[in-house]
Amino acid sequence: MSKTVAKRSPEMAKMIEASAKGRALMGGTDAMRLAGEQYLPRFSQETDDNYKARLKASTLFNGVRKTVKDMTGRVFDKPVEITDGPQNIIDMAENIDMQGRDLSVFASEVFKDGFIAGISYIMVDAPRRDGETTRGQAAAMGLRPSMTHLRVEDILGFKTKLYGNALALSQLRIMESIKEDDPQDPFNQVDQKQVRVLDRIESGGVQVTIWRKGKDETWFVIDEYATEAEEITVISFYAQRTGFFTGEPVLEDLVDVNVSHWQSQSDQRNILHFARVPILFASGRDEDEPITISAGSAVTSRNPDADMKWVEHSGKAIDAGRQDLKDLEFQMEALGLQLLVNSVQKSATEAANDNVKETSTLAMMADSMKDALEQALQWMAFYTGLGEVPITLNVNKEFGVTMLTAQEVTAMLGMVNAGLLSKGTFLEELKRRGFVRPDLDTDAEIDALDAVSYTHLRAHETVLDLVCRLLLEK
Repeated sequence: MSKTVAKRSPEMAKMIEASAKGRALMGGTDAMRLAGEQYLPRFSQETDDNYKARLKASTLFNGVRKTVKDMTGRVFDKPVEITDGPQNIIDMAENIDMQGRDLSVFASEVFKDGFIAGISYIMVDAPRRDGETTRGQAAAMGLRPSMTHLRVEDILGFKTKLYGNALALSQLRIMESIKEDDPQDPFNQVDQKQVRVLDRIESGGVQVTIWRKGKDETWFVIDEYATEAEEITVISFYAQRTGFFTGEPVLEDLVDVNVSHWQSQSDQRNILHFARVPILFASGRDEDEPITISAGSAVTSRNPDADMKWVEHSGKAIDAGRQDLKDLEFQMEALGLQLLVNSVQKSATEAANDNVKETSTLAMMADSMKDALEQALQWMAFYTGLGEVPITLNVNKEFGVTMLTAQEVTAMLGMVNAGLLSKGTFLEELKRRGFVRPDLDTDAEIDALDAVSYTHLRAHETVLDLVCRLLLEK
C-alpha cells in the first residue's frame, strides 16, 4: 500500500502550470470562459450577473491555436516516410497506435502537443504474454507492439540513473484512465484511474506495477509483472528542452499576448454594449412622474426649465480599444502568426529572412521528432523479436521551398538535355518543389523513360534498315 504513488513530482507540476494557459487557449472560447476569472479578471464592484454576462459575450481570437495548426501543417505537409526498415515495421506504421492512426497522423498529434508544453512523450508497449507464449505466437494472435502518446499531465514523476555513461530512466510513474463496465448499468462504462509504475531492474528487464486507489485514499497493487525490455520504453519529443525529460512552452510569449487580447476584446465588447444603447436624461421633472417612450406618445412638463435628451458615448474609448486590439494582433504576428495578419507589406528579402528564422526553429523540432520516432520504432522492432535493426525515416523540413515555375522547369529540362543535369536529380527536384507527386518512384520512372527511348530507337533503326534495303534493291 502507498499514499504517495500518485503524488506529482515538482518537475511535472511546474511543467503543467507553465502549459496551463496554452492548454486553455487551445480549448477555444469555451475553455477560456470555463476558466473564468483566472484569465478574465472581474472589475471592481462588478456583480456576479454582470460578470457572467460579460464573460458570455466574450469571444476568443485564437492566435495560438491557429499558429500551432499552421506550423504543424508545414512539417506534416508531406507524410512521415520510413526510408529504411523491416517490412513488418512498415506495415505496423499503417496503424501505429492500434486505434487506426498511421505514423504521420500519430506523430502530428505528438508534435502539436509539444508546442504547448515544450515536450511530449511516446510510450512503446506490447501486450502482456501469458505463460510460455512466444513472440511468434503473440504475432499470430495479433498481440503486436504499439505506440501511445503521453502528455505532461499523464506523467506523475520519474527517476533517472547513469547506466554506463548514459543517463536514462530508472523509474516512471504514469496516471492512466481506463474504461470499465459500470456494475450499476449494463449499458454504461465508467472511467477508472490507475497508476502504472515502470521500474528498471538492475539484473535486467523492467518491472510493471499497477496501482488502484481504495476507499480510504490509500493505493494498493492490483497487478505486477516483468517484461523483457532492457530499458523503460518511453521517449521524449523535445520541442523546447530544458533538461532530461523536461521542457518549456515554445509559444509562451504568444500565449501571454493572446490572453491579453482575450481581456481587451472582452473590454471592447462590453463598452460597445453600453455605447450602442443611449441613456435618456431628463431634468426639471419630479422623480415620480411617469415617462412613456414610444411612438405616438409625448412627454410634457409645466416647469419651463425642464429638459430631456439622449446621452451617448463619445466613441473615443471605442477607438482606443480597437487600436489596442490591432496592436496586440501585430504583436502576435511578430511572435509567429504571419499567416493571420497580412497588413504589413515586406520586401522579398525581409520575407525570406523571416522565413529562415521561423523555419529554423521548426527544422530543429522536426529533427527532434525524427529522433524520437526512430527510437520508438527501434523499440517496436525489439518487442517484435527483430533485435537491433537499422530504421531510418524522413520528417519533412522543406518549409521554405516554393513550387517551380514553368520557366524554371524548362530551364532545368534544357540542362538535362545538355547533359549538365541527370534525370534522377531533375525528378527529385520536381518532387521536392511539389511539381510532381511526392511518392513518385524516381528509379522506376527513369527505367520507364529509358525503355520508351529504347523502343523509339529500335523503331527508328527498323525504318532505316527498310529504307536502305529498298535503295539497294533499286
